[in-house]
Amino acid sequence: MSQPKACDLCGLDVGVKPFVLNTPEKQLQFCCEGCLGIFGMLHDIKEMPVQNSQENTQIQPQKS
Repeated sequence: MSQPKACDLCGLDVGVKPFVLNTPEKQLQFCCEGCLGIFGMLHDIKEMPVQNSQENTQIQPQKS
């Protein structure tokens, strides 16, 4: 069994279907859409949703 993964914003467990943000540096995982949105606002990331997969929800940052 794997270790629980912490949300990259609030630190809560991301669960089995995390919200994912792919950045050029790394892949970030969030526990909810709220944390993903707040992270995007704090870092001025324009989000461009990628089609949802069975395993997770992925967001690709849009280049400004």
